[in-house]
Amino acid sequence: MKRTILLSSSKSSAFQTMLERQYGTKDFSDKILIQVGEDKIRLTTNDTVKVAEKMRGVQSLGLYVAKVKGQDVVLSIEGSQLLCNNIKKNRIELTEEQARLWMVGAPIQFERLIAAKYVVAFYKNICLGCGRVSADGKVYPQVPKWRRIQQE
Repeated sequence: MKRTILLSSSKSSAFQTMLERQYGTKDFSDKILIQVGEDKIRLTTNDTVKVAEKMRGVQSLGLYVAKVKGQDVVLSIEGSQLLCNNIKKNRIELTEEQARLWMVGAPIQFERLIAAKYVVAFYKNICLGCGRVSADGKVYPQVPKWRRIQQE
């Protein structure tokens, strides 16, 4: 296995602090965090790391859960779903029509101003992922093109 960069306890603690400040949760504390490149974070267990070190040909390890952009954490869809029951801050509730727009990747306009830079969207307690809030109040879903529902 290629040598992975496990986050040191200080970097892991800083990441947990960012999660708590931004989303009100730090549920990744009992897992192993791996830094991929400059800004991506993957999540795995200690047992998985031990097994992967003994195997040949392992290219990547863990589940992609977040990207760090400056002082902000942008959760992946899986990362937001792992944390969904504990997200207390920067969460928005969508109507059915807004949820449909979210799944095709269309921006959603909100009447009330959202102070956060990134939010996690929910529809009937289903976590749909993270979105970026623009200055004009629109929320842009961070759904990769290959995961979007195709418009008819």
